[in-house]
Amino acid sequence: MSESANLFRSGYIVDRRQDYVWFLGLPIAALVFAFVSGQYLPGAALAAIALWVTVPHHFVTWLRVYGSPGEFVRFKERFIWGPVLLIGFCYLLLHYAPLSLVLIVTLWDHQHSLMQQYGFARVYDFKAKTGSPSTANFDLAFSWVFFVNMLVVSPLFSTLWVRMLHEWHVPISAAGVQAVHQVSWAITIVYSVVWLGHIAWTLRQGYALNPIKYAFLGVSYFLWYFTSFTTEYLLVFAVAHRIMHGVQYIVMVYYYNRHKVERGISDSIVISFLAKRGNVKAFLLMCGAYALVFHALSEGHVRDFGFGIVGFNANFDLFSYSLLSSFALIHYYYDAFIWKVRKKDVQESL
Repeated sequence: MSESANLFRSGYIVDRRQDYVWFLGLPIAALVFAFVSGQYLPGAALAAIALWVTVPHHFVTWLRVYGSPGEFVRFKERFIWGPVLLIGFCYLLLHYAPLSLVLIVTLWDHQHSLMQQYGFARVYDFKAKTGSPSTANFDLAFSWVFFVNMLVVSPLFSTLWVRMLHEWHVPISAAGVQAVHQVSWAITIVYSVVWLGHIAWTLRQGYALNPIKYAFLGVSYFLWYFTSFTTEYLLVFAVAHRIMHGVQYIVMVYYYNRHKVERGISDSIVISFLAKRGNVKAFLLMCGAYALVFHALSEGHVRDFGFGIVGFNANFDLFSYSLLSSFALIHYYYDAFIWKVRKKDVQESL
């Protein structure tokens, strides 16, 4: 066996073909689709695209959690009280401090997004048995540094946070913005050297690297950086990001459940049926059906489900409005603990 073969060992979340399509190819396709759509489609259509991906990707979390008796029992109190508390929390904030809810949902969404890509990177190392014991910590720091830098320095997001500061009567000069950008870039460049140094150290210590993981991180951050630096249209970023984030998550959950079924460790009739080889259409139809039910429950607020063609004018109360935000927060909360790669029950189905 050659020395390079010892240094580099490929492993896949699903398999070579599926990973090249969904985890390496999809971000590029999503980016191209978002920019083309931004040129020719109205804002309502772009919002609809993002929603029709986002809502089903929430559903597959509910499917994994509430569709599996064993999964539900493992975290029973969290799965019962979490939604109750978060729905109540969202309702109160919408009533007394709506801007605070928007800020919380936005910040948690960003954290959730970067942690999903970090989690997939961890799966890549687990499947290939690559990396050193400290690789996870260095990759986590990489995720935070590079994602936050994108939010701070990119023209798209700089405009948003500068505008927000002014709305909060915290004016910042052009020189101040430039200084913040310089500090952020300096931190990012310094950490890049540290991260690359750790990779070199990993190889010198005799640990192998999974090149697919680094390709995956590369295309993920390319999508975020390229989009946020080349468009001033937030919906274009949203479409590209939501397609990558939502579709990859749906693929991950589908194959996670299918592995459970094929390995004889599934304890759910519903999941056993939906994840059975050949039942992909039924799985996707249920995702779509959930999106329609969600739209019916939230009629009026998410009128963009209709691609700007179908409008809805129903009255919408505070409870229904808070339900929309709370669904997102519940999804973020669940994903923070159900996907820990170090857990044996998770490893068995990867």
